[in-house]
Amino acid sequence: MDKKFSFCSATINTIYAISLTPEKKRLLMQRIYNETHHNRSMFEDQVRHLCNQLNQCYEVRFESIACAMEIIIKLLTGGVARDEVIGSYRKLLSYVSNVLEIGNCAKLANYLSRVSFTVLKDGVVSAECFPVAVMKCILVLMYRLPIENLAERQLILQAVRSTLEWCRHNPNLYKQCGIGTLVRTIIVSTKQLPDDITVATELTILAHSLLDVFYCSLQPTAVQPVEVLLRLTYEEIFARLVTEWTAPRSFELLLYVLYRMLKCDIFTQLKLDIVRLLSDAIGGGTRRLLRLLCIGKHLQNGVLLHKVRTIITIVLSHSFFRFEPLQRTAHFRAFVQLIEKVVQSIDLTQLANAKFLCLNIPRAELTIESVCFVFMVRHLDILDGISSASLELDYIYNLIASVNIIYYKRWKVPGFLVKHFIDALSRYSNCTAFVRNVSRPKQKIQAILSAGTPTVQTNKTAENVFGRLPVTVHRIEWLLHLPTENFGEKLIFHQQIAILQERTILCSDDTRTTKLLTMFSTKTLVAIMSTKRATATARSNASVLLSKSSLTGPLLKKVLNNIASICQQQQQSDESATDWMNWVRAVYGTVHTLDSASRRNLWCGLSNIEQWTCTSEQRMLLVDLRANLLLAMIPDSKATVQQGPNLNLN
Repeated sequence: MDKKFSFCSATINTIYAISLTPEKKRLLMQRIYNETHHNRSMFEDQVRHLCNQLNQCYEVRFESIACAMEIIIKLLTGGVARDEVIGSYRKLLSYVSNVLEIGNCAKLANYLSRVSFTVLKDGVVSAECFPVAVMKCILVLMYRLPIENLAERQLILQAVRSTLEWCRHNPNLYKQCGIGTLVRTIIVSTKQLPDDITVATELTILAHSLLDVFYCSLQPTAVQPVEVLLRLTYEEIFARLVTEWTAPRSFELLLYVLYRMLKCDIFTQLKLDIVRLLSDAIGGGTRRLLRLLCIGKHLQNGVLLHKVRTIITIVLSHSFFRFEPLQRTAHFRAFVQLIEKVVQSIDLTQLANAKFLCLNIPRAELTIESVCFVFMVRHLDILDGISSASLELDYIYNLIASVNIIYYKRWKVPGFLVKHFIDALSRYSNCTAFVRNVSRPKQKIQAILSAGTPTVQTNKTAENVFGRLPVTVHRIEWLLHLPTENFGEKLIFHQQIAILQERTILCSDDTRTTKLLTMFSTKTLVAIMSTKRATATARSNASVLLSKSSLTGPLLKKVLNNIASICQQQQQSDESATDWMNWVRAVYGTVHTLDSASRRNLWCGLSNIEQWTCTSEQRMLLVDLRANLLLAMIPDSKATVQQGPNLNLN
């Protein structure tokens, strides 16, 4: 008869896994399980000893892994020798992938969640020591199995959330552990689910987890890679929900998804990008988005109506506040109140039935709020670059109706909308439809501008009238043709600076330079080069335009004096290379009109510039300009040239 096997400490310490039979491993694990669950407290040496024993018992069997998980969770709960326990857990996970089946994934995922939350609860163990990458790989394998049971998928998703929680403590784990692969696998796996509502619900939980972990608790610089995943998740959610947008359940879930996202503390641009994903799913544009939200049968429910108004208020507030000059929280709160007042005063169902056109609203029911709201909805599409022939035509006729209504009703446009009306008028007030349908346009335009005119004329920072609204060529041309009493020169000058600092203008871009030269006088260009408020790009572009012009009189004298000053400073100190290059380029187109003395003095002044300190572009400009000067000076020995501004460089 065989001698009974005894698991004494001396024997266990010398036994290795390869020497234990499956039966002895099960007996040993059962003994460890009983010991851990009957002893309320353990010493550190005792826990280490049990971990050494446990490491010998692992098998590629679900029952063995489940028992080991219970032991590890119990040991982690005690909080003693956690590093050794986590080491045993890491070794155990290497066995899990070989036992994964459709029937046991949920149970294993539940164990993963319990282990993570047990460790995270105390926050003692660092994220680097915990096997997050291995857990991620196991979850990816689970989602690649055709699991359709919703209860089981919820448990697996809970394990995903517990894994993401580790990224809250260490954002670098996102890249180190390949969390992006896990999220993409989850999105792909939802195709196995039976209906769109179920898919949207599961992905909504995933999206909220991403927002909560990566945006609500971390610095913005740490979460930028997650934006792609977040967009993918919301894009799939919206694609599922808009297919059944008339169903109350889908509509309620859609409102919940939007409201929850808009209330999160994330970048405004990211919020608007996610909202744009929804509008793109139904054809694109704010107007189509509002037609989706303003469904008559849903708005009869008071609760849903309140939610829709809230969502519209937040979306419009963020959309228009990005163009305001002041971006502080206090100003945003006041701005939201303005938008909320407009939204609460209108009949959304009526405007949706009118297709957001003022012409379709009964005259008796027209209000300044409804006119402004329709204009806001239409104008956002123009600002976002969403355009088509029919959309643009509707926009123009709605603008015509708005101008006529506001003028005859003697209404005042809200101050924050004045700049947007100006932008709209600058785009389309010269089109044929507007000219034919708007009589006395100057008086009616003045009525629109009256709400903003005092600000333009009295505010010291007149350039803030247009806030952060992108400057356009149409607007500057339109402003230049208006009477001077409507807008001060300071405002127009600021707009001209803004158009020049958008992007660099190349000397070879004849089409753009010719277009811009019609909007700028040489006096304005010299002023832009002289002001410190202009950026380096604006000054450089101004010099490019001046190089295509011919300077005379005081302006030429000012440019030559600046070149003289720069050439003298070049001998004494390191003057900004960009500044002298701009002034030298500015006189390029005037070389042939200079008198002989100015040419010679300019030649001598340019000779003082140390070419070894110049870039290749600067050297080419100097060589080209001096060559033109030399050619211009050749006939001076035989002819007398009319005296011009004299440059004294000596």
